[in-house]
Amino acid sequence: MHSADNSHFKDVYVADFNSDDIKSCRPSDVDLSHYQAKQFFIRSREVEHKVIHDHYDFAPCYIEGTMKYKARICEWQIRAGATGFIKCGEDKLFFVCDQCEDLFDPYLKERAYL
Repeated sequence: MHSADNSHFKDVYVADFNSDDIKSCRPSDVDLSHYQAKQFFIRSREVEHKVIHDHYDFAPCYIEGTMKYKARICEWQIRAGATGFIKCGEDKLFFVCDQCEDLFDPYLKERAYL
């Protein structure tokens, strides 16, 4: 497990929001800008999928988009529970962010980005 290298994440673009349960997980639960989505990956650490399965809540909503990761065009997803992944072709890397409260909490977000 290691923290991600800031230089690996370029052109992070938020494209869409999806929810499997719109009553419990709304756009406001994972309302990240392009910059904040990049910050999620910069602050996160790469883990095995089993770590997410065993130790993190699975949020039914997420944002998704594209980025350039290590010079490859990739798709990504960030869930409201501060987990995510990057998929480049057949390669899929999983991430968790334990220091991203300000990105997901509306009160903290408002104070941090004024």
